[in-house]
Amino acid sequence: MTVTPKQALTKRVRRSVVEARALILSAAQTRLADVGPEGLQIKEIAAIAGVTHSTILHHFGSAEGLRTALAERMVEKLLGDILAVMDQREKMDPSDNTILFRVFEVLSDDGNARLLAWSMLKGTNLEQGRDTLEGLFDQLLVGVVDAVKTSAGDMIVNDSVAERQARFIIYLVAATAVGDGVAGSYLAKFVGLEGEDATSGFRDWFAGRLFS
Repeated sequence: MTVTPKQALTKRVRRSVVEARALILSAAQTRLADVGPEGLQIKEIAAIAGVTHSTILHHFGSAEGLRTALAERMVEKLLGDILAVMDQREKMDPSDNTILFRVFEVLSDDGNARLLAWSMLKGTNLEQGRDTLEGLFDQLLVGVVDAVKTSAGDMIVNDSVAERQARFIIYLVAATAVGDGVAGSYLAKFVGLEGEDATSGFRDWFAGRLFS
């Protein structure tokens, strides 16, 4: 039997703070993928999560606070996923584009690019989880620096040059994925890219040029 959101609200479910926040953020992610950041209204998310309006306000303060928390969770998960893939890098084929595809899946395909663009235009800073995000980014940077040095082959690349190039690569991938998520469908049609050429075809081509 399917339980409606209204029926769910009649049942007092005791959840920890972590569980309640995770439930609400999952509902918000579902809503984000369907309608974008402008659809992240507390009333609709409360109905999906089966919680009250006041519960969301208690945990996030406002719709803006919920958007910020969702963006922070997305970045943290993305960096964590990438690091997990990089841990297996030595066992992977050098041409494997799993990491880049994961970036595009999270930023471009799940509606998160629009959320990030929305947040930045609103002047929102992702501060609450800053220490965690910076720690994850530092780990990512080390991995990309190693990839830069490996791709250089017999050429000698000092640490400062490799780190600078690694930062450029990370920035380029993130900026491209966000741009693809915000305007990719329009731009692909405009330049005549269709079907797989507009998605996996472009991403394979892009990956092949990152360390060339």
